[in-house]
Amino acid sequence: MPLGNNHKALEIWDGILEKTEKKLSGWKAQYLSLGGRLILINSVLDSLPTYVMSLFPIPLRRKFLWQGNKDGKGYSLVNWETALLSKDRGGLGIKNLKLQNESLLKKWLWRYTEERNSLWKEVIIAKYGELNPWCTEITTEPYGVGAWRSIRNLWSQMETNLYIKVGSGTKTKFWKDVWIDQSPLRDLFPDLFQICGNPDANVGDCWTEQGWDLVFRRLLNDWEVERVAEILGMLGGVTINANATDRMLWKHSKDGLFSVNSAYRRGLQVMAGRPTHLWNYFWKGDIPTKVKCFTWLVIKRACLTQEVLQKKGRQLVPRCFLCNLTSETNSHLFLHCNYTAQIWNLFLSISNLNWTMPERTSDVLKSWVRRGGTKSQKRWWRLIPSCIWWSIWKERNSRCFDNRSNSIHKVKWNCIVSLLFWCKQLCIVDTDQIVDLIGSL
Repeated sequence: MPLGNNHKALEIWDGILEKTEKKLSGWKAQYLSLGGRLILINSVLDSLPTYVMSLFPIPLRRKFLWQGNKDGKGYSLVNWETALLSKDRGGLGIKNLKLQNESLLKKWLWRYTEERNSLWKEVIIAKYGELNPWCTEITTEPYGVGAWRSIRNLWSQMETNLYIKVGSGTKTKFWKDVWIDQSPLRDLFPDLFQICGNPDANVGDCWTEQGWDLVFRRLLNDWEVERVAEILGMLGGVTINANATDRMLWKHSKDGLFSVNSAYRRGLQVMAGRPTHLWNYFWKGDIPTKVKCFTWLVIKRACLTQEVLQKKGRQLVPRCFLCNLTSETNSHLFLHCNYTAQIWNLFLSISNLNWTMPERTSDVLKSWVRRGGTKSQKRWWRLIPSCIWWSIWKERNSRCFDNRSNSIHKVKWNCIVSLLFWCKQLCIVDTDQIVDLIGSL
């Protein structure tokens, strides 16, 4: 751990960069697929800076994903913020280091609320002062406070995800803290808060042996008496234990204890919204990771088709390499090309479906996964779109880069063989319909 540096100095990260470069140089990343690089990022690169991130904010790793360690300019196929989303939310599941960094720093805020007599906490209080029992004063000095200031600035985020379990009530503000329901009482009862006798009263100050004793600055009106009755109704199940200590609890775990993982997951939920089942159909399948990543690119319409290359500034003739009839777009190449349609029709003949091809690849996947037959048949049926798109892309690249084309019969054969191989990996035995297709070729 570097000591004495400016907390924002890039020199802090020199050791991490050296380790990362050493790892990259031995991986021959230019020969890895997108799926291979994704595995290395998640399993190795993301773990290297964790220790330093637990104390220092990290400076804002995307080049390796799209280029490996090749020199020169590469193409970022998908927005980086999208790639950082979890897989069930449409991303690649790459660790969001900024969010992970904040989650690690929040661990110190949690420890501050939990630990009573720790030496480090006493030093922090002596230097910065204590705003309340749960956090220090805001640090505004220009020098010598950088590391803790970065941590303290996260308190506003942390506070909204905590609630207080009242013991004796001596640390908890009756009106201002979140200790009952999901909001402070001053927000739930603003009319009563305006006339309360002591806005900063602790919970323990409002409790007597006879029960709750709320003090107001004037006599109450009739409607205000009803509001007080509402508060007392909310407090009916609360008891004060003079021998217990007030504690902060984390809202997003069953035991109320903070963890870096739960904070990270909570941050992802806030950023990305709700998950969808669409993505799980191919991410959870036991097919090659590079095919999963490729399927993801197809659905995101991010494969380097002629259309995408033109948008990125390349000057070329946007013809389809398979049919030579029209422009090569994502939808045309993978769905509507006459060449591609023959492979789709081959598999549609299994279930005698009258299929109208949707406009977008994502719509195809949504409709496709609802089909199938038995439970076993549905498992291999859901693999078909990925298998078709992978076979089409390989044939397209063979014609584009090697000037070598295969017959439609050969491409169909390769597609079916790939599907059977994946079924074998998944231990799917109900594949008679696929075998029959081979006989029909």
